[in-house]
Amino acid sequence: MLTATPAFAQEYTIKEVTNPNGGEHPYYFSPDKLTIQPGDTVNFIDAQDDMHDVMFINVPKKVDEMIMSPMHQKAGDKFSYTFTVPGTYQFHCHPHEKLGMKGTIIVGKPSKPGETKTMDHHEMAEHAAAGADHHHEAVSASGLAQGTGIINSVDADKHTVSITHDPIKSLGWPEMKMLFTVDSGVDLSAFNAGDAVSFTLKSSGKDDYAIASLKKGK
Repeated sequence: MLTATPAFAQEYTIKEVTNPNGGEHPYYFSPDKLTIQPGDTVNFIDAQDDMHDVMFINVPKKVDEMIMSPMHQKAGDKFSYTFTVPGTYQFHCHPHEKLGMKGTIIVGKPSKPGETKTMDHHEMAEHAAAGADHHHEAVSASGLAQGTGIINSVDADKHTVSITHDPIKSLGWPEMKMLFTVDSGVDLSAFNAGDAVSFTLKSSGKDDYAIASLKKGK
């Protein structure tokens, strides 16, 4: 049976690393590729005081659950998962996805073409919204979402803002530190690091969201 745990199951560790001097890869999983056996457990551990999480975005079709960690914020924060279904699993850190923080786990043997399924952020949102109220479901369906958080930095030239946002239930997102593109119609000159803000997100692609409106106060 696929759910049976071998008598000699092993544990492995993948570190979530922040290295500002890492050049093109300041954020990464170590190791970012791992081969294990069904029944083995992988521990994802924050290597320092920084925000990381683990989202599995491509998994074998027989996996019937979301695999997603809470947000890690300090050294030693850990997320553990025991893999029972053989195949290929791909994952990333959502706040640092665009910076290449991703990895692959092979359980037993790699999946063949057509044997995996994508668990994108929209599907995660549907899962999270299952227990949410009608308002959250309506927001998710509209393609817009409301959020609150604290600004970390503002880059007016690139029209981006880094925000540590509170959980956004309509998207299934936990608290995260994220870099957002901001619509050109939003004036960023009045915003500074440390400001508490509320904002509206709009879908700008399959897995991306941009800030459509931004105002001070939560």
